Amino acid sequence: MICRLTGRVVGLQGDAVVLELAGVAYEVMVPAAAAPDLAQRIGQELTLYTVQYFEGNPAGANLIPRLVGFPSPADREFFQLFTRVKGISTRRALRAMSLPTAQLAAAIERGDVRLLTSLPEIGKKTAAQIIADLRGELPAIAATAGVAAPLEFTTAQRLAIDILVKWGDRRADVQQWVAAAVERDPTLSEPDAIVRAAYRVKGE
Repeated sequence: MICRLTGRVVGLQGDAVVLELAGVAYEVMVPAAAAPDLAQRIGQELTLYTVQYFEGNPAGANLIPRLVGFPSPADREFFQLFTRVKGISTRRALRAMSLPTAQLAAAIERGDVRLLTSLPEIGKKTAAQIIADLRGELPAIAATAGVAAPLEFTTAQRLAIDILVKWGDRRADVQQWVAAAVERDPTLSEPDAIVRAAYRVKGE
């Protein structure tokens, strides 16, 4: 089983990165949250911690080998636990992993249905199932996935974040803009004012 790959990033193809190693190019599917960073690393060397599986109908003769890669072992461990939940396939998990792993793990640990249902393809029923299956198993991942503890927001700040997400920005980016905006001006208390301040941060 291929558990780690180090190679040069030579391209992105949809939800996959292409790594070249010793003249061989490997297509490795990655979580949604990792794609923006990988797009900036074309030509650079990269290590991904991988999971190998076969895609297709086991009863047929057309099984296709696939590789899934993650920036850290903690990210990979989260994915392996996440895909144990009924209805969370490999590709669905990768699309849903649109926020940093530590933030997702912390949301599950605190039972944050609101955040989980903001993820692609995750409805209320699935969010509840994720929490029921994984709560209590993720504190270590939340602490060691390579990012700071998840940001805490007031009601007004959460409303501002929801507005910006509905306008098409990624939730992870929006949260960083809002956090920066309120750090600069702690008096911001209305969603509209927070939205305007966050967009100023975005434009910098």
